[in-house]
Formats: sequence, C-alpha cells, structure tokens
Amino acid sequence: MSNRQASHFQSWYAVHCNPRKEWQAAAALESLLGLTIYLPQICRHRRGQIDQIPFFPRYLFVWADLQTIGLSTINATPGVSRLVTFGETPQPVSITVIEAIRDVVDELNDRGGLPEHSFHFGDTVRLKDGPLCWLEAKFVKSIKTRGRVLILLDFLGQLREAEVDADRLELAQVEPNIRRERRTRGNGRRINIVS
Repeated sequence: MSNRQASHFQSWYAVHCNPRKEWQAAAALESLLGLTIYLPQICRHRRGQIDQIPFFPRYLFVWADLQTIGLSTINATPGVSRLVTFGETPQPVSITVIEAIRDVVDELNDRGGLPEHSFHFGDTVRLKDGPLCWLEAKFVKSIKTRGRVLILLDFLGQLREAEVDADRLELAQVEPNIRRERRTRGNGRRINIVS
C-alpha cells in the first residue's frame, strides 16, 4: 500500500496457506493478529455461476513488521502453512510487485475474469454430449455471450462454423502423425528393398 504510513521494518510478505484455506488464513491474520492482508482473487465463470478464486492458489500477502510480530506467530495462524522464506530469512515483496499484481487482477476482472475453458485457437476439441458427441472440431475463439465459443466443424464434407457452450467441449486426444513405410507400389505389387 503505497499511501500507508509504514514503519521502517514493515513490508509485504508472501504467505503459503494450507490447501483451500486461503480465506481462513486471511480472516485469521486480520482478526487474530490485526494484520493487513491482500488475497488476490479472480472471477471465474462455471456453468452459469460466477465465483471468486485465488489468483495464486495457496498464497496470499501480508503487510507486517517482523520486528513486532514473530515469524512463528504468523506460521501458527489457522490456515497458514508458513511464511515464504529463502533459507531461514523471510523475503519481502516490494510494493511495486503488489501494485502490479493488483493491476493485472483488476484488469482481468474488468474483462469478465477467467474464461470457462482453457482452449486456444487451433486446438482440436470434441463435443462431449448430444447427437454429434463423436464429432471433432477446431477451436476458433470465445465469443461475447458468456460461456459460448466458436468452433469450426468438418461436417458432411463441408467446413461450418458453430457456436456452442464451452462446457460441452473437451480437448481431443490427437494421435501423432506417424508415417508408415510403404511396402507396396499399389495393386499389391511389393517393393523390393535392396540393402
């Protein structure tokens, strides 16, 4: 926090949390120890619902003066695994880094948060259900309607664009293109290989 009146020893530190205990650790550090925390959270859209998830799973940041509050006190806080250290020394995180993280998280959230999928342009995808569940397609792009994507289908010999729900797709297992050695010249005539 750049406008905060800080003591000489106060700084941001990264805290490693127990699995899925980021909110518990944040609440305990604030209420039990009176510390300022920053838990970067990002919007995620899944099956029509919006929820907040940690931007860095299992991590948050705490503003603390380690001359006043001991490392062991922070490490003993419910939900906390440990303060991140290098060797035995807690490593401060600069205010510039915290502000850069805030900017990235705010920008992502302003754009709607994380997409419902992790597909990229050109990925081979497969429909998971419906009458065409066997059909493979190429992922083109996400579209403005939340949760919908554009794919390119090769259907009945013609390429067609289709708009579908992202959660109806999965990445297709693409087998490597292995070229087999030719053994005939056509019409069953064998190739004689001289070594």
